[in-house]
Amino acid sequence: MLRLTAIIAVGLLNTPHLAAHELNDNRATMVLRDKTHLTITMFINYAEALHQALMPQRQLQEFLLMYSAMRPQQLQMELLRAQEKFQATTKVFVSGGLDATLTNWVWPDLKQVQMYLQQRVMQAMVDPAAHAHLPPLEIHADANTNQEITSVKVQFPEEFQRVSVVAYKPTQVYVERKAISGPIKF
Repeated sequence: MLRLTAIIAVGLLNTPHLAAHELNDNRATMVLRDKTHLTITMFINYAEALHQALMPQRQLQEFLLMYSAMRPQQLQMELLRAQEKFQATTKVFVSGGLDATLTNWVWPDLKQVQMYLQQRVMQAMVDPAAHAHLPPLEIHADANTNQEITSVKVQFPEEFQRVSVVAYKPTQVYVERKAISGPIKF
């Protein structure tokens, strides 16, 4: 069994199709909940972001093999190290250039990340020529300020690569029973 695993690992390491590539599917949604509360939901190719944060000197294939097989306690320590880096380098500047502190971070849990990494490895074993198309993982954070937010500038960790941002302020109306609402504008 160990010999079979070694053969698969060598085959994966020699597969050029798993090389890191430009990410174009990373995105973030920013929602102004009220005048001073902004929520951010990021959808990130987490395997590649972790690779860049934790082992950029190694090939993506090596990273995936090592981290997908890591003991949960060790992987948890590595994930915390990456998350601290991501939190420190994610910046939100609100109206007038004020640096808004991001709080209430919600990260993918250990089991979800380990399964995600294992799925990337399994996809490579089943079809090494195919490009991995796992859905991005979600990361959440909030920014609360003492002043009204009228505009925002954001900076993401370089490991996230390019991030498409959609921002909006939802409108809420009540529609009474048996009534037609007034115009709801977009």
